[in-house]
Amino acid sequence: MSEIIEQVEPGAPSILIATSDAGLKRGAIGLAEAFASTLANIAPAEAIFSLIGLIAAFMGSFTPWTFLITGFAIAATGWNLSEFAVRVPSAGSFIGFIYHGGNAIRPGYGRFTSAITFYLGILGGPITLASVSVFLGSWVQTALGLPNIWWLIIALAGIVLSVPVLLRGIAASTHVAFVLFLVEAVGLVLFSIVVLAQSGPALAAPLHPAGGMPGGFAGLNGIVFTAALFSYVGWENSGSLGEELRHPRRNVPIAVIGSIAMIGVLYILVTWAAVSGYAAWHGAGPGMTRLADPTNAAPFIELTDHYMPWFHWVMVFIGLTSAIGSYIAAVTAVSRWTYAAARGGLLPAPFARVSAISRVPVMSVLIWNLLIGFFVIAAYFLFNGDAVTGTGYLAGIGAAPITVGYFLMALLCPVFIWRTDRARFGLFRHVLPALIGVVTIGNGLYQAVSPYQPPPANRFWIYIGGIFVLALAATIYKLATRGTAIDRLGYVVPEDEA
Repeated sequence: MSEIIEQVEPGAPSILIATSDAGLKRGAIGLAEAFASTLANIAPAEAIFSLIGLIAAFMGSFTPWTFLITGFAIAATGWNLSEFAVRVPSAGSFIGFIYHGGNAIRPGYGRFTSAITFYLGILGGPITLASVSVFLGSWVQTALGLPNIWWLIIALAGIVLSVPVLLRGIAASTHVAFVLFLVEAVGLVLFSIVVLAQSGPALAAPLHPAGGMPGGFAGLNGIVFTAALFSYVGWENSGSLGEELRHPRRNVPIAVIGSIAMIGVLYILVTWAAVSGYAAWHGAGPGMTRLADPTNAAPFIELTDHYMPWFHWVMVFIGLTSAIGSYIAAVTAVSRWTYAAARGGLLPAPFARVSAISRVPVMSVLIWNLLIGFFVIAAYFLFNGDAVTGTGYLAGIGAAPITVGYFLMALLCPVFIWRTDRARFGLFRHVLPALIGVVTIGNGLYQAVSPYQPPPANRFWIYIGGIFVLALAATIYKLATRGTAIDRLGYVVPEDEA
């Protein structure tokens, strides 16, 4: 691969542009596949099924408004990513963007900012995705009434069966993710329409505070805001497809912002149906108490059985497709930025090699599946087979390190634009979204490590702190041993291909 160094304007930081590359398959997918992969990665059914009780316990009938508010916060962060993507697209996604953002402060700073972001991601990411696998196993085991050991078997089987799809190529994995998401989305919309149609006057329940402690907007405290914020994780998926996506400078921003908007609408619709359905069934106050009841492990199944029992197994299948689609889309994305990081010397060289046939970074795909499988097995033994507790721990611990990347993107975006594209710099276009992202994501991170949360979240800071120490140690070591090789994280898709 040949490269050129280019300055966007005099005095601006230099960026690395590749003029040819024998790596990932250029132009393999289009905008539709980017949308499919991003939407599937977010996994709205899994997120809603897992979080509805927690959020309703604090927000009561105002639960749908939680997702509207956090959706705007995530959209601001998505805007920051988009502003990077239109200028420096690559498979590195937010790791590459943070490299350029760090260098915009001072040349050489990007090595540290991107390296620590990567190590936080590869340490926290498998933990988060292990929670998806545990949810899958638990969901199927509960639906079929199987003995407890079966959730572990099902979770590991899901990982193994996903590998051939992931190794077949970017088009195959995004197409499978699209089909699975389509089943999930259509099913959730149908469920919502049927329940809302039978809710009568309770259709207006989310407009009036009822239930929750303290209830209403007063319930939008740290843990609720953080949980809802993390329910959008995966919105950045298409950023890592920059080297395989046709016209990434145009299509990545469309896929990012469009996916956040679509998922936000779906979240509001489905939670509105849940609140209205329980309010019509039990009354507003008692209905919210039942929705938030921790012994009610599957409120959406309960609502389905009450309003549309013929839909029971379809709803079970929706939970299954949501988890599998999310897993395939997520590993597709993270294997790409792992490949890009290995290209920059942050992992051994084999992780930057691609299959000559499928052009997939095979070693990067395999290491993620192995790490995820390890954490799934560890969760089974650490939590004595309790899948619900295991899912909570894995999701709570793993999401925060990844979210640091979102925070740094928001923080560095206006600096990068000011230094490299000052003619297009604007307060409302760059400073305001960055400020929203810094404040909201920063608050989410603070709440994730706060020792003042309800148990077991009050201990998450210990594990998250350990991940930060490991990531910092790995970063310092790589800066000392790899040095300028890390600058290959500055790779940018050539203009004529973007």
